[in-house]
Amino acid sequence: MSNLPYGIVAFYVFVLGLCVGSFLNVAILRGLSGEDIVFGRSKCPKCNNKLAWYMNIPLVSYLFLKGKCAFCKEHISFQYPLVEFITGISFLGCFLTYGLTLKTLFICIILSLFIMLFVTDIKETVIIDYHAYILAVTAFLYSILKYSQISLFQSVLGAFFGFFFFEVLSFVSKKVIGQRMFGEGDSLIAVGLGALFGVKNLLIVIGLSFLIQCIGAIPLLIVKSFRENKKTLAFSYIIVAFSLIFVFFLNYLKIVKNEFLYLTYVVFIVVLLIWSLKNIVSEINMKKDKLNNENNSNDIESSPFCLLPFGPSLIIASVLCLFFISEIKSFILKTFL
Repeated sequence: MSNLPYGIVAFYVFVLGLCVGSFLNVAILRGLSGEDIVFGRSKCPKCNNKLAWYMNIPLVSYLFLKGKCAFCKEHISFQYPLVEFITGISFLGCFLTYGLTLKTLFICIILSLFIMLFVTDIKETVIIDYHAYILAVTAFLYSILKYSQISLFQSVLGAFFGFFFFEVLSFVSKKVIGQRMFGEGDSLIAVGLGALFGVKNLLIVIGLSFLIQCIGAIPLLIVKSFRENKKTLAFSYIIVAFSLIFVFFLNYLKIVKNEFLYLTYVVFIVVLLIWSLKNIVSEINMKKDKLNNENNSNDIESSPFCLLPFGPSLIIASVLCLFFISEIKSFILKTFL
């Protein structure tokens, strides 16, 4: 293959990614339904008719069938071509970055696992345990074979740190507000991410994850609060969003150079932030009391923090750090130090 033109190899890698993406769809859907992943022909999930081989060509079949089942004419979920395309682009990106190497193979496997974890969490707010276990094992092998920038010891330490970080936060939140802030699946994902990145870089991944979660969740929370006519709560979320933006612009753009004025602004924002968090916690406690009255206090979905699953934020942050960790570190140093 080394004698083939670079563009032809890149095309083959992209097509391979499409085929792997097709398998990932099977693994995702059958993993959620409990069906066997290896055996059994592909079928329409709505009419259960077995699909011919030409109905399973990645991307092509979806376009040829115009997004509908050949038998029952029901719409095929857009998840199928989307996962295939994203996997193909991911494989191509790995090849263009690292070439045709074993490192590329490992990163492609890791990205494939990321995609499965992301989709199951978004689709059903479920993390399939063995997906997270395979991620951890792959990350350890990545370190053992010295493709990673961290040692095996750092990898093991990162895995333990990742698990206990989320479990401790969940334990504290359970004591304070009666609910886990994070699902058990997030702790399992953190094991693999800790093994992949080590403690120091995992802290960057987690910090970036919280930022991504805020960007995704806060606008939804603001809209939800206004719809429920809870204007004080909506204003609290707006203050949280404003605080994040304020910290960024104040530090990154160096707007305020006078130290006393800078400190005054920071104190003002902290006071507003405490007031906002107090309102948010009060809302959580009200929901907790309501759940207790309904004998359903274990339902973590009621918490505003759980409006969106946290796993996808972890995965997005991990992909960014996998390819751009140096740039992210430089940005953090420039912004906050």
